[in-house]
Amino acid sequence: MKRLRESQPVRYVMTGGMTTGVNYVIYIGLQAAAVGYLAANTAAWAGAVIFAYFANRSMVFHSRGDKRQEFLRFVSLRLVTLLIENLLLFLLVDCVEADSLISKVTVSIMTVLLNYFACKYSIFKERGVSRD
Repeated sequence: MKRLRESQPVRYVMTGGMTTGVNYVIYIGLQAAAVGYLAANTAAWAGAVIFAYFANRSMVFHSRGDKRQEFLRFVSLRLVTLLIENLLLFLLVDCVEADSLISKVTVSIMTVLLNYFACKYSIFKERGVSRD
């Protein structure tokens, strides 16, 4: 069981769950305060990205790279997923008339996978050190 917890994908899922929690708490709270779904999603994204950077850097990828460069790459790549997420949310909510929370869950599944591979192969890539 201990070896399973040491697996990078398992650590990513665990920190991803926490990141998703941060994202949804902000999103649902803002929706309850009558903030539009795209503005709420963008604010939730910002909070989640800050949390996710530190969680991924320390708990998942154990990076020792330049923090500033990694953070800028991390945010830049996540901006791409924010644009994709907001576009898909718009299509589902405004064009298909789906519920905004159900749409957010659907879109989140796609972006989690995209974010993992972006982090693993672009931001916190191996630098001659085996992690798993």
